[in-house]
Amino acid sequence: MNYGLYLSASGALNNLYKQDLYANNLANANTIGFKPDMPMTRQRLPERLESNRFNAMAADPHELLEQLGGGLQGHPTRIRMTQGNLLDTGNPLDVAIRGDGFLVVGSGQGNELMLTRDGRLTLDPGGRLVMASSGQPVLNRSNRPIILDPSAPIEINGAGELIQNDRVVDRLRIAQPVDPTSLRKVGHNLMKVAATSDQGLRDASGELLQHHVEASGTDPIMTLTDMINATKAVQGNIKMMQYHDHVMGLAVNTFGRLA
Repeated sequence: MNYGLYLSASGALNNLYKQDLYANNLANANTIGFKPDMPMTRQRLPERLESNRFNAMAADPHELLEQLGGGLQGHPTRIRMTQGNLLDTGNPLDVAIRGDGFLVVGSGQGNELMLTRDGRLTLDPGGRLVMASSGQPVLNRSNRPIILDPSAPIEINGAGELIQNDRVVDRLRIAQPVDPTSLRKVGHNLMKVAATSDQGLRDASGELLQHHVEASGTDPIMTLTDMINATKAVQGNIKMMQYHDHVMGLAVNTFGRLA
């Protein structure tokens, strides 16, 4: 096995993965409530130890080569929860969360709960409070849809209480995953925890701000710089693969012929 070729290939693959991830973050630089992904990698085991995990016949040890390690390996991505800028929209049904927490949204599939930081809300024809982008119902503290009077003004305070005609008619649920690393994006600016029921969530400490939405957490300049660096790393690793391929060609076609 050409150890250097495999190390260069693992570097190229992992930086391609980073490049795609940064490109997606950059594409969502203007998406309300978007939380950027962070690429995670770990060191791959040396070839002998990696093979031993799946094969009872262990490869011969090469102690000098194994000091180089086994290259890089992709790891599940993490979500960066940095607070985005709060933008004043003037819309009474727009809410932003200042601090920790997510709005809880119904998925329409059994008891599965979704989470979002996209606070652009509206009322459907039946008076239900829903996400303006997808029409999915926003839930109260009992995980039920919220019904409001479309003809009455709506006030939303910091605790998420919905006030109409000088009385509290319902309260938005602001929740946080018990294990933040269990969050997974499911598209449409929604996330869910590994557990599909309520057991993976707890009450959050964040407060709501009416007439505002949260901007994307992506920093366009830093993300573009990271993407350029990943692209350069891909090119450098591919160049190294070409060098190794050239050396192997010389070994076979030139040195092998002389022997």
